[in-house]
Amino acid sequence: MVQRVVWALVAFLIAKRIAYHLSYIVFDPFALGTLSDGQLYELAARDILEHPPLGTLPLYLQGLYAYVLALSMSIVPQVVMGLLVQLIIAAGALFLFQRAARTVFGSVFGGLSLCVLLACPEPAFYENKYLSVSLGIATNIFAIYTAVRAFERLSFRDVLVAGVALGLSLLGRPNLVLAVPFTMLAFMVLARGAGRPLRSVLVPLSLGVVLAVAPMALRNQLVIGSPDVFPSHGGGIPLYIGNNPYANGGWNSAGGLLSGMVYMETTDIARKLGIVAKTQTELDAKVGDALFHKAIDFIAENPGKFFELCGTKLWRMIGNHRFVRDYDIRGENELIGSYHQWGLPFGVVLGIGALGFFVLARRAQVIRAERARLVALLLVLGGQVVAIAIANMLVFTSAQNRVPLLIPLAFVAGPAIEALYAKVRRFMNAADYVAAVPSRFEAGPIVLVVAALLCAQAFWPRLQDTGRPSSAHYYNLGAVEEQLGRLEDAEAHFRRAKEQNKRQPMFWLAHGRVLRRLGRFDEALDSLTRIIRMPGASDDVQKLAHAERMYAGAKLTELVPPSPTPSGSR
Repeated sequence: MVQRVVWALVAFLIAKRIAYHLSYIVFDPFALGTLSDGQLYELAARDILEHPPLGTLPLYLQGLYAYVLALSMSIVPQVVMGLLVQLIIAAGALFLFQRAARTVFGSVFGGLSLCVLLACPEPAFYENKYLSVSLGIATNIFAIYTAVRAFERLSFRDVLVAGVALGLSLLGRPNLVLAVPFTMLAFMVLARGAGRPLRSVLVPLSLGVVLAVAPMALRNQLVIGSPDVFPSHGGGIPLYIGNNPYANGGWNSAGGLLSGMVYMETTDIARKLGIVAKTQTELDAKVGDALFHKAIDFIAENPGKFFELCGTKLWRMIGNHRFVRDYDIRGENELIGSYHQWGLPFGVVLGIGALGFFVLARRAQVIRAERARLVALLLVLGGQVVAIAIANMLVFTSAQNRVPLLIPLAFVAGPAIEALYAKVRRFMNAADYVAAVPSRFEAGPIVLVVAALLCAQAFWPRLQDTGRPSSAHYYNLGAVEEQLGRLEDAEAHFRRAKEQNKRQPMFWLAHGRVLRRLGRFDEALDSLTRIIRMPGASDDVQKLAHAERMYAGAKLTELVPPSPTPSGSR
């Protein structure tokens, strides 16, 4: 009976997820066009398709996602095909999550772990966005699944596959490099417990990692002359965003150093810092190194401020507020409805996950026969938690940086719910259950209070919510509509962005450009001319506005006939 209820709940949550993705694809313009990071991924994918299989451009962002997008677009040359393939990968990852949880915790409580993950709206939100977040989550799940499978026999092949999955997780989410030592230690614990030499697991695990990252290293060596496997954006720039005199725990412009236009980010930063390079690869490397050293200098000179920022980032990370960047939750709700946001907030999963980790640790103490495997599982899952948490505190906290935490937390939710169920039955003096359930399923009052506090603190507001979409949402929506050729809709969205934030030069530039394309040249000139008087307009924006003004002015002159010259003379 209980098992039927669990699987009915799983079916309901899957149906809700499918309805959300269908609504997004049908009614949300963002499903049909890319923006910000997505534009760079699309550019990289099209370059790979035009010059297969290596492409010609340096991979500024995660290369694995660019290749997945390129493979999808080789079937149908539209980015929406990449979105469909991404959803298939996400579905496959959920299946592997369920298989791994069922293997460890059984059908019922493994199913409850899946229910907790499905009930979180945050992973679903990123499954249909042109970002590498969902792929990173899928590779994390694959790493957990293959590790659990390898724990059973420790065969060379299974450990090798676990190593390949670990390598793929690094390509999908570079900050998971911090989880590698935990996974290696997990297999060492199992090997020692089985009386096998450590090399019997370390060799195939290391070989698997090498096999996974070698193709990317070879590609980059051939294309850019360097075997780097991590994206050039993944180092100095995010570190400096999180650690500079203007840092606030989230994304910031570092006092105007970053414009937010990721497609011209390194060029813009290089001009401001006076960096010169012969190639784009060299420029990316120099900019990354310069900002890395600026961040380290800031930390060394301001250790108190650094620890204060770490505390701020931790406080933001463990709260329910979702610090979105490229995509706006309120804006999405306005387009397709808010039902898809109903579910378990992050803090609840955090509290349940913390309880689950405690229960597994207690089982490892009590049950000697399961100790090695449980410790190994805790190391693999704990390594992911530590890696993601440290990355958030070193750089900056955002929804897409935090969401991978939900995977290990949801995975251990099954035993946490099992412990709560046992506590309730014991409280009700269910004699049959008291006799059947050993003490390893119990959680003491202190642990329960800590878990409850973790849940409760997350509801404390981290940021004032205006209850409406941001001006950036309307700007991004206008940009996508313009890509799709829907100029009237784009004009309306750019105008709304301007109305909400009159001090952002990019909004005026975009609105003026679309007005010019619509043939409304006098309105375009008015919007573009105002940029001149804006103190925050960068040189690049001023140049673009000047070019648009010249073009609009010329077109307006063509449309307006010259005044007649008076005839005769005196």
